[in-house]
Amino acid sequence: MTARKSSHTTLPHQEVGTKFLRERDAAGLFDEQGLGKSKQLIDAISQDIATGVLDGALILCPNILKNTWGEEIEKHSDLRYAVFGSGRKARRDAFRSLRANFYIINYEAVAAEVVSLRALLRFKRIAVVLDESHRIKSPNAKVTRAVLSLRREATKRYIMTGTPVANKPEDVWSQLLFLDDGARLGESFDAFCAHYKSNEGGYRRLDELRAHLADIAIRREKEGTVALPSKIIVRVPVDLAPVQRQMYDTMRADLELWVTRLSGEEVLTQAENILTRLIRLAQLASNPQLIDARYVETPAKFLALDTLINDRLPIANKIIVWSSFVSNIDTLVARYTHYKPVAIHGEMTNDARNESIRVFKQDPTVRLMIANPAAAREGLTLTESSCAIYVDRTFNLVDFLQSQDRIHRLSQSKDCEIVLLLAQDTVDEFVDFALCQKHRLARYTQNDVDEVSAEDLTLSKPDFLRALVQPH
Repeated sequence: MTARKSSHTTLPHQEVGTKFLRERDAAGLFDEQGLGKSKQLIDAISQDIATGVLDGALILCPNILKNTWGEEIEKHSDLRYAVFGSGRKARRDAFRSLRANFYIINYEAVAAEVVSLRALLRFKRIAVVLDESHRIKSPNAKVTRAVLSLRREATKRYIMTGTPVANKPEDVWSQLLFLDDGARLGESFDAFCAHYKSNEGGYRRLDELRAHLADIAIRREKEGTVALPSKIIVRVPVDLAPVQRQMYDTMRADLELWVTRLSGEEVLTQAENILTRLIRLAQLASNPQLIDARYVETPAKFLALDTLINDRLPIANKIIVWSSFVSNIDTLVARYTHYKPVAIHGEMTNDARNESIRVFKQDPTVRLMIANPAAAREGLTLTESSCAIYVDRTFNLVDFLQSQDRIHRLSQSKDCEIVLLLAQDTVDEFVDFALCQKHRLARYTQNDVDEVSAEDLTLSKPDFLRALVQPH
């Protein structure tokens, strides 16, 4: 069987990536978001099919990306594909397409179909591909265990993500276990952590971990690889409104009182509860109505957003507004009806989500998309906009990195602006610090940079946080 060579231009770095994959039975493709990883993978599989090395590939991906993969396969090849639909019957129908070359299934469906998938892998020479492979970063998750159970039946194994270190260096362990059965990082996650994490909670031997990643994966950043318009990050300080400030300070004082009564050991055991309360402070800094429906004052960030949208729209044409809180999205959609906004969040159906994307991309009168990063961070090209505004953020690094690059991609023709609204003297400042620190550590681990500070390795925190969450 021959596969049509893609009619789309293949860039030099994509040729290198495709060759890297074809030459290996197990490999990671860690290119930064927006460099065309799916094309490189499809080209590699297509060429291996044409030369008789493979019969096809099984693509595991987030549910929202199944149709996107179908579109990419159609764009870059003439090969057949089958998409596993939602529900057991729909997935069974896909299994009947044994003449397909690509099989596409979402991560959450793998556990229910392990037996059938393993039979497929034994029946045909199949490469198993994990798209957005950071989805299996949690070793004990049901999805991770199901995915790992497929690896030994695969003819080839590939993983793809622009953020292999999604939040912290240990995120790579499960991903590499899928590729090499523990040859590089060991078969035990506990042993991995004991080797690479310090007793104080920081990291050590990351030079060794970097070498293991470089040995099995290829990664290119956009800068220095392709000619893209610039991307700048702008931090906009915001002073809380009077009632909002009073509510925030009261909750912060309550949290400080609770934390200062904990022993050092209790602070560690209560880490999740502390994090939950910090997120509640972030909600107050964003929009107190998320906490208390009786709040009637206009949140300070909404007023700042009014000005930003008015100033940026004439230049950007369309704007993406990001909020981590679904109720905020609904409120902002109602606030900006004159811009005909569309929404994306995790509570929408796939059909409704796809319609929002279509309208935003095609309707010139739709000027805003208001979205949750967790629901729209992956697989979307939204270069109709060149400005993204973050009303708020959580501590999730992958949400922030992947969502901002929806606009900074190969098809972008304008300079891009990432605007961060930061409430002054609030947890926003620590969220910003924590995300920057995580990013620096991730970039070092991923071989993007060659140096990292001792403070980042030990995860040192600024003094203003100690006053809030550590005993005096």
